[in-house]
Amino acid sequence: MENRGYILFVDDEEDILATFKEIFEEEGYRVDIEPNPLNAVEKIKKNNYDLVISDLKMPSLTGDDLLKEVRKFNTTTQFIMLTAYGTIENAVECMKYGAYDYLLKPIDFNDKKVWSVIDNAIEKAKDLKNRKNYEIFVADSGDSGTKIVCKSSIMDEILDYCRKISLFDFTVLIYGESGVGKELIARYIHEISPRKNKIFLPINCATIQKDIMEAEFFGTKKGVYTGADADRPGIIEQADGGTLFLDEISELPLELQAKFLRFLQEKEVRRIGDATSRKVDVRVICATNKDLKSLVKEGKFREDLYFRLEGIKITVPPLRERVEDIPVLAYKFLEDFNEKYKTNIEGISVKALQKLMNYKWEGNVRQLQNVINEACIKAMIRDNFIEPKHLPSYITGSGDEEIFDYNLAKKKNDEEFTKRYLTTLLSVTKGNISQAAKLANIERQSLQKILKKYGITASEFKV
Repeated sequence: MENRGYILFVDDEEDILATFKEIFEEEGYRVDIEPNPLNAVEKIKKNNYDLVISDLKMPSLTGDDLLKEVRKFNTTTQFIMLTAYGTIENAVECMKYGAYDYLLKPIDFNDKKVWSVIDNAIEKAKDLKNRKNYEIFVADSGDSGTKIVCKSSIMDEILDYCRKISLFDFTVLIYGESGVGKELIARYIHEISPRKNKIFLPINCATIQKDIMEAEFFGTKKGVYTGADADRPGIIEQADGGTLFLDEISELPLELQAKFLRFLQEKEVRRIGDATSRKVDVRVICATNKDLKSLVKEGKFREDLYFRLEGIKITVPPLRERVEDIPVLAYKFLEDFNEKYKTNIEGISVKALQKLMNYKWEGNVRQLQNVINEACIKAMIRDNFIEPKHLPSYITGSGDEEIFDYNLAKKKNDEEFTKRYLTTLLSVTKGNISQAAKLANIERQSLQKILKKYGITASEFKV
């Protein structure tokens, strides 16, 4: 039978523990029992429990004290408190210290809500344990610098290559779709290079008006036009000593490309209206989401500039081609959200992560960040945990795909078959459980437990 979760029951009444163990093991849970709360602490340290179900009132250590003690070293195992009607207020107080929920004694195992609370607590524990698999900082340029979070081997190779080329001043060309993180890669190269203490100047070529682009890049001499009452250095001079990052380099006008090529070759610029050139020490990193080679063939990009830029090339793959990075990035954005807005979104469920990993992400990392930010806002209103319901419908789909999940389909059909079988069996025997057990070739007590599980009462079939 499939293990539905690992539970520790803590109660000073050993007969209750024995009953719990029998009932829950029959339902498919793995169960440990412990009458002494002090011993329970040691068991929790040694075993990877999903859930602790503890009585609230015990002589040696109360349930809330047990919870507080365990939370000193374990934040993933969930707690459900067992409480009598008169101590509900105490149980609710425990939830402030991290208890998942409480159940009233005696437990009504015919109540589907009881099983739902238990299964949801176990699922949350597994989700929190799953979170630890995705908290991986692979690349870190310094205490306050760029952190690149990833898990895929291809990104690991790219970052290793970045570490090697960062030592040299060669021009770098970064290819990749919009939103893959080209500027982040450029910043990382700069921050681990000998220029790390100098300026990193990012410029998007597509945002500069073409009629003023030359003046913006190369600067102007005083008096060159009306209103030019002082010498003005251009973007290239402003980046002197550091790194100039030019995004969407394909948008550089053809008539300006020759002058830009000369700057790359000679490491000097001449302001508009000036008779002399100025030496500059600038490393250039360019990026594009277009095929420059195709633009060369179309006559839209100079071939000599293309070959000058192509010396060191990095291609950042789209997010859909590095699915392993989606969970670690999702958790990074969740942590960023928590830190920025002082919230405490605890994690992302496995089901939600599966939805994220199955999506194609045409907007890449930038789109994923926006989705996680929106999901955090929705989750903090009530749930404090990102579930599929907090994700956009275009990611979760209609839900019809779940029928193809083998375990879900099998469980659903098994339940439907069992209910039909029991109904037919009791109809034939007119509600006589002894005769029904004999026909089914099972023990009478076992049949009663199955009927109880599915909420079927034999008396309904008696004539």
